[in-house]
Amino acid sequence: MFKQLIKHYEAKQTKKGLKIADQILKKHPGHGETLAMKGLLTSNLGPEKRDEAYEQVRQGVKSDLKSHVCWHAYG
Repeated sequence: MFKQLIKHYEAKQTKKGLKIADQILKKHPGHGETLAMKGLLTSNLGPEKRDEAYEQVRQGVKSDLKSHVCWHAYG
């Protein structure tokens, strides 16, 4: 499912990507890479969601410090 999430992000299909991210997080609430990707997708929704997106990415980095996906999203 995470690969689908990446594909939706690359295709700029934000709403579909957020649905998949929520499904993954329902089963694995602390999955850092999914939290970071959800933050990236949330940031595409508009400037009013930037703070929420930034917090999601930070939670992802805290959950998985060694993941390059999390650090890339944080950057």
